[in-house]
Amino acid sequence: MGELLKTFLNGYGGYASYVWHEITHPSFHNYFYWLIIVSAFFFGLEIIKPWRANQPLFRKDFWLDFFYMFFNFFLFSLVIYNAASDVVVNIFNSAIKSVFNFDLQASNPLHTWPLWAVCWLDFWFVILFNGGYIDCCIG
Repeated sequence: MGELLKTFLNGYGGYASYVWHEITHPSFHNYFYWLIIVSAFFFGLEIIKPWRANQPLFRKDFWLDFFYMFFNFFLFSLVIYNAASDVVVNIFNSAIKSVFNFDLQASNPLHTWPLWAVCWLDFWFVILFNGGYIDCCIG
């Protein structure tokens, strides 16, 4: 149980430091500031040419949408997804290892591959085994 708590806290700490770094270090590769820039651009377009002609500039739930823009992309990942998913993965791997005496991570043949090769292989698996989706989009 102590190991799961440590994993949970490390998940929070790691992602919290990432979010703090994103906020305090503006750059062209920074997702936080791109979200603000793109949102401001489309808000400007709404001011110039509104989607609904009689809609006020700051409609009823404007600030709620503004909050959710950041919550969905940063706070949800910090509060729920990141730390909880680390714990679930560790519980699953521990259960498989204790029941079957089989280490999933150590026996993964792609574990030693570079990331670009894993992504390339994944891309081709999606194309080959999900052809219906590709056909639906193209034709």
